[in-house]
Amino acid sequence: MEPVLVLVAPAAVDLSPLTQRLWAERIAHRVIEQEGQQCLYLADAGHAPQVKQWLEEWQAGQISPLQPEAVEPKIWHGLLQLLATPFSTFILLLLPAVFAWMHFSADWQNWLSSGAELWPEQRFNLATYWQLGFWDLWRPTLLHFSVLHLLFNSLWWWILARRIEQQEGWLPLLVLLLACGLIGNVVQWWYAGPAFGGISGVTLGLLGWVGFRQRRRNIDYQIPRMLLPVMVGWLLLTISADTLVPGLSGTAHGTYLGGLICGFILAIVWPVKAVVRDTDF
Repeated sequence: MEPVLVLVAPAAVDLSPLTQRLWAERIAHRVIEQEGQQCLYLADAGHAPQVKQWLEEWQAGQISPLQPEAVEPKIWHGLLQLLATPFSTFILLLLPAVFAWMHFSADWQNWLSSGAELWPEQRFNLATYWQLGFWDLWRPTLLHFSVLHLLFNSLWWWILARRIEQQEGWLPLLVLLLACGLIGNVVQWWYAGPAFGGISGVTLGLLGWVGFRQRRRNIDYQIPRMLLPVMVGWLLLTISADTLVPGLSGTAHGTYLGGLICGFILAIVWPVKAVVRDTDF
């Protein structure tokens, strides 16, 4: 079922009272900025009659902003947010689970030596990467080597991934996770060899996706537009610092650059979901 357009409002109009009412009633929707206007879409056209009535009440000033506590307890609201983006939540829980496993087993250390006997002599041979295979190249994405490393990457995953899943579903998020993780790790393996880990390349890929599609596809992820330039600037700064003083930042630049470029490319080629305009409103 395609989303249905139910309202077009100027950018200066505050839609929060209306959108709070919709979320309180568990009505899936999204607001997209198009040509300087705010467009409100419903995921299910069956809710249109009820929403039309609320639109009339909102335009008459009869709907006021709700306090979060008046809708539901905070703990229940947080649980609903987790359930609303199941794939993002699954990965968010998987990362600390793998981190805990690393402290009870030494098997993960084999993940850091994949292809060690092939690097650097065979790094320019495409057959090398085919020989290593997808799993050996991708699985370091799940490894984190400190609590700070885990918390930092988990935070960025949660901020970016759930926005993508809310707006575009779980499928593009899965593709981003697999593709950006693989490409970033391949670049890092080529650049510096094995012994690396973390989901940082994926989070940079998510940032590239959000940054491009928010600016060029007018998809409102509710992420600050300056975040992408700031993060790219930081990446260039760390690369410059490590060029002058090798190892200064301890950053796996290959995973960052590979993931970021992969995210950009996927953002360009991935289609934007078409919408259906409802002319009865």
